[in-house]
Amino acid sequence: MYECSNLISTAQMLFEMTLMKFDAHELIEADANLGPICFAIFIILVVFVCLSMFISIINDNFHQAKEKNIENQVMWSLMMKRFLRWLGLKKSSRAEIYAENDARMRLKYLDPIEDFPEKIDQLLIALNKIYINQSNELKQLRKAGI
Repeated sequence: MYECSNLISTAQMLFEMTLMKFDAHELIEADANLGPICFAIFIILVVFVCLSMFISIINDNFHQAKEKNIENQVMWSLMMKRFLRWLGLKKSSRAEIYAENDARMRLKYLDPIEDFPEKIDQLLIALNKIYINQSNELKQLRKAGI
């Protein structure tokens, strides 16, 4: 068979086989028994692989949509609570107030290591000011003769 003479033409022939656009007579002429068996095995494997990919893509997207749906429900309930509180139709319980304050505090002090370089810079600036002030006072005392 000419289609199997090099790699590119073989790949093209296999692609045409998956699309069912090929000459089956050449395959049967090459070998009457082995040609149809190889064709059937190839089609079954290709369909199995493509079907597996299709199912895995659908399954992955289904799980992502399900997770987003849960997040959307939580967001919706939070928005409704805040809207009703803003209208004054619903009063906040002590537990909700404590939970909100706790959440604010956790967000404020969530990861203090991120602010560490800024805090070190502030400390160095303060120490530098103290050193400069003490140096100036020492110079003034020496000028005064004390």
